[in-house]
Amino acid sequence: MPGVSFYLDQSTLDTIKAKSKASHKPVSSIIREAVEQYLSRDAKKAAKKRVLSTLSKSRPLGGLKKWEGLHKERTGADADRR
Repeated sequence: MPGVSFYLDQSTLDTIKAKSKASHKPVSSIIREAVEQYLSRDAKKAAKKRVLSTLSKSRPLGGLKKWEGLHKERTGADADRR
C-alpha cells in the first residue's frame, strides 16, 4: 500500500496510540479503518434512506394504528412473563 503522511493534534494521536496498544493493532490499521468508515458513510445514509422510504410506503405493520395495537399486545404479553 502506498504511504501517506498527515498531521494529527497530539490528543488525537495519543488516543489512537492507546487504542492501538489496547487492541494490539497497528496505528495505521486504526487510521485506515476510520477513513474507510468515513468514506462509506454516504453509501450507508443512502441505503438507510431507501429502507425507510420503502417501509413508510409499504407499511408492513399496517400503519400507526395497527402498530400501536401490536405494541400494546406485546407489552401486555411481556408483563405476564414477569
